[in-house]
Parts: sequence; C-alpha cells; structure tokens
Amino acid sequence: MAWLDFRLPLVAVAVCCACSPPADFTEAERALLAAYAIGAVPANPANRFADDAGAAAIGQQFFFDTRFSGPLAVGSDGANGATGSRGASGTVACASCHDPARGGADVRSRGNTSLGSAWTGRNAPSVLNAAWSPWQFWDGRRDSLWAQALGPVESAGEHNFSRLEVAHLIQQIYRPQYEEVFGAMPDFSDTIRFPVRGKPGDAAWDQMAPGDQDAVNRLYANFGKAIEAYERKLVDRDSPFDRYLAGDTAALPPAAVRGARLFVGRASCNECHFGPTFSDGRFHNTGVPQVGPTVPADDAGRMNGVPQVLADPFNAAGAYSDASAAPELQGVPSGKALEATRGAFKTSPLRGVARTAPYMHTGAFATLRDVVLFYRDGGGAGGFEGAKDISMQPLALSDEDVDDLVAFLESLSGAPLPQALAIAPRLP
Repeated sequence: MAWLDFRLPLVAVAVCCACSPPADFTEAERALLAAYAIGAVPANPANRFADDAGAAAIGQQFFFDTRFSGPLAVGSDGANGATGSRGASGTVACASCHDPARGGADVRSRGNTSLGSAWTGRNAPSVLNAAWSPWQFWDGRRDSLWAQALGPVESAGEHNFSRLEVAHLIQQIYRPQYEEVFGAMPDFSDTIRFPVRGKPGDAAWDQMAPGDQDAVNRLYANFGKAIEAYERKLVDRDSPFDRYLAGDTAALPPAAVRGARLFVGRASCNECHFGPTFSDGRFHNTGVPQVGPTVPADDAGRMNGVPQVLADPFNAAGAYSDASAAPELQGVPSGKALEATRGAFKTSPLRGVARTAPYMHTGAFATLRDVVLFYRDGGGAGGFEGAKDISMQPLALSDEDVDDLVAFLESLSGAPLPQALAIAPRLP
C-alpha cells in the first residue's frame, strides 16, 4: 500500500530503545519490529470506570454469567457445540464465544461461524488485546468495548436477551455489587413501568415513558462499562517474540527469525499488520469468499458498520458516554468513500493468533498455513462483495517462506492469563 507511512515505527524506536531487536536484523528491520512492542492499555475516555477495580470485578461476573441469556433457537445435536437443548434459557455467556482461557476466542462452536442462541454469520474474534482497537466487531459497528458488549446480549442469534431483562436481573442478583461501583440503582420493581422483558423495537419497550427508558439505558451502559473494565485486563503479552525484542536471542527459533524478516520485508504483512497488536485497526477487502454452511451469501462489512456505529445511542458521542469528544466518529467515510468500503473487514490482530482458529470473518481457514497461502495467492478470486484492495497481489514466496511466516506467527502467543482472570469467578 503506497500510502503507508513508516514514520510512526521510527518514532517508536526513538522512545523505546530497550525494545530494540538483537543485532542480527538490519537497522530498517529493527525500526519496524521495535514498533510491535506492547505497552500499557490505552485509555478510553468514554468509560470513566474503565480502570476501576470494582467495575472489573463485577464485569468479570457479568462476562461469565449465563443467566444473561434467553432461549436457544438452535439446540445441541451432539456435534455442533451448542450450549444446551433447543428452548433452554440461561446457557450463553460472553465467555461462550470468547473464552479467556483459550485465546479469548470461540473454540466451542463446530462450524465456520459462531453459535450462540443460533448460528451467527461471522466467526467471533478474540477479546484479548481488544482494548487497543478503536473499532469493535469485524465491521466496526461499535466504537468501544463497552458499547460492543451490549450488542450480543440483545442479538437473537447470540444471547437472545433484552436490556429490561438485564435491568431486572441485576436488581435481583447484583444490586449490592452494582451500587458499590455505580451508585444507587433505580427501582425497577414496578413491572407496569418496567416490563419484565423488552428492547427498542418491542412494543413493551416502545410504550415506556422516555425517562424510564433512560433509567434502563443508563444501567445497561454501566453493564457494558463493567464488562469493558474486565476485558481491559485480558492482555496477551510476554510472547517469545516479545522476549526476543527484549534481547533474549534464544527465544525465537531460526525459522521464526526468518519469518519476522519476511513479515516486514518481501511478504509486506506489515502494510496492514503493524503496531502493538499487529493490526492497523482499519478495514480492508482481501477477497475472503462468503462460503460456508452458516455464512451469509452477502456481507458488505464496513459499509454497513459505519451507519450502525453512527446511529448507536451508546457510541462515544452519545448521552451515555463519558467522553467530551468523539474524534474517531468524525472521521468515518461517507458517500463514495463509504461505498469503497463494501466487503472490507477489520484487520485481525495477530498476538495469540495461533490459539484462535478458525480464521477470517467467515472462519474460512482452519490453519495459519491456509491463511498465509491465501495471501500468497493474492487473496480470493470471487464470491465476495466489493472490490479487493489493490495491495492484494500474488507474493513471490516459496513453501519454505510460508513455513517461516507460520513459525513467526506462532511465536506471537504470550504467557497464559492469570487463572483468576481466565476462569469464571464466584457468582451471586
């Protein structure tokens, strides 16, 4: 991509000399590789509870609590990985498709895409290191982790629940913990004013007084903010690559070292995969075909994500945000520039990628080698929406080069998360 500016990595080297790779790289390679060092989790002004320990504690409970889910539309057939029998409620949690102990990804569903209450149209991405991304979901239809956490709860294919049910459940079960972090909770016990279930578009919700809707929305936003506070602790770091950057020359095998050179050299992976999480946070059309038994025939990706994030009442510019400004939202494409994003999806972060198969938004590839071969061939030839990025050209890589790139990608998996973060806490 001719537009790529490599000045940022050079600045990173200037301020992080201790992270410079050993001397068997060229100066240019050192400059590029040093920019992949991972530091502190970036701040999120839209969530004033983002680094609150109490919020993280209750957020972890919310993340693992299957009671925040309704009846399954697709039950277990003994092979599909469903969380229970058709019609069963209380079986899906955030952790069902984002297991912190297994790379933060969906290792349960037995299909191309993820299975919640029903089959979704995409493969769930990892939540590890997600706090670095300015956009959430494959299409960027949410602009924060806390806003992202709210969508699946009300999705018919995921939790199949509603914000009114969340409000009643928190009041019944989590009230002391919630009020310790967020302050006094409104009284939702009057089920005439606050029906037992409902969300925007449901008659029960739409007939509520605006002030009562706002009270529920504020609790619902805090529900998401607590989950974000927990997810910000899910950081994949201290990988063999990180140790090599720090000077441990024995941390990487020779194949991975060769793969690192290819990554920032002939293979040009760093045109889109750069920065602390190995992702530019942008959207690209790589020509991944919409193929698979649970994959929709059409998926416009980012082109549909932009109007959704702008319309989201929980975005960084909305009434429930703690931010004073939302610069990311001001820079989203429109008109012809938006049309140009048809079929584009967010660049996947690569830290911990060896643990998160299958790959791509369709779950099209079972192995990292399959992914590298896809890029060696210049991406897909058809079966996708929009126009493939001009940078997607065949690469002159040998089979040995492919093996070396895979070895490098496998070196990006960090140390296991602390057990206290990776497993379900005690629930009330």
